[in-house]
Amino acid sequence: MSIKLLALAGVLFWNSVVHGQAYPEMQVASVSVTDRAFVDESRSNWNGDGPRRIGVTIWYPATIHMPTEINEETRRGENRYPLIMISHGAQSQARDMHWLGDYLASRGYIAAAVNHNGSAEEERKLQHMTLSDFCMWVRPKDISVALDGILRDSLFGWFVDTSRVGAAGFSLGGATAIWVAGARFDIHNLGRHAPKPPEHLEADIARFVAYTKTDPVVKRFMTHSGDDYHDPRIKAVFALAPAIGQGFTKKGLKSIHVPVQVAVGEEDIIAPMSTNAAHYTRSISTALPLIVLPGERGHYTRPSGDGNSHVRELEEVSEIAYDFFEGVFGKK
Repeated sequence: MSIKLLALAGVLFWNSVVHGQAYPEMQVASVSVTDRAFVDESRSNWNGDGPRRIGVTIWYPATIHMPTEINEETRRGENRYPLIMISHGAQSQARDMHWLGDYLASRGYIAAAVNHNGSAEEERKLQHMTLSDFCMWVRPKDISVALDGILRDSLFGWFVDTSRVGAAGFSLGGATAIWVAGARFDIHNLGRHAPKPPEHLEADIARFVAYTKTDPVVKRFMTHSGDDYHDPRIKAVFALAPAIGQGFTKKGLKSIHVPVQVAVGEEDIIAPMSTNAAHYTRSISTALPLIVLPGERGHYTRPSGDGNSHVRELEEVSEIAYDFFEGVFGKK
């Protein structure tokens, strides 16, 4: 498969981002939010002059606070909370997933959204897609590294119930959540089905293709597309409008053994249901029946009606995700 075909695959998710709109509060309990940054010493940054840095935004019940003393009750893990690792879409950032993180935290979860994309400088100043979007297999390991950091964190390490850790994601992030649960990526299959990209991506594609031929860091990352990124700590997956379905064959999805819930807009034109959401659901033996939402809103690029309608749609999806995780994890 040519590198150009891989680059063309970016069109599958190029406009999958929820563009940082302001949504009303959907809380039923008080929520706090904070940021953390972790580094992965096993991978370099794109410049090759240091480790890969991974930012994380965490929403959590405001009742969580540092114990004044580490007593036996704390050590026994009483009052621990389920944790959901969240993966954003292409071109996006962790805080764009606040609509889901805030909803889950307001209902007794810790929700941690991972920043897969760095600054424009870190990503070599590609205009639309990023190097981390093109080399999409960096994402599942980002999730695992962030999870490691959270479990070691001086605050959250005391409060995460490690038996109730899940993953959720949107678009390319939905694929990432499935990936980290045990899927194996087939770059050649994705390349064979790559569509023609829009004109505005041509410059980014050309630069990326050049990097794959000349840049030692990018060339090194390219060799890891088919690695096993399964994290057995992930016990359940919710994927909204997951993309790049052509990158995961039925064989590549057979190793997933945790509950998976996929939801999608019935007329999603960015990640069409037949080759993405429906494909994942058919091919994963532990997947629940596909949830199909009316209209082309599964990708949130065309909000139906006014802004309030879009807010209600986001809240509906958040409720679906919450109900799914509750069904798997339940209350303790």
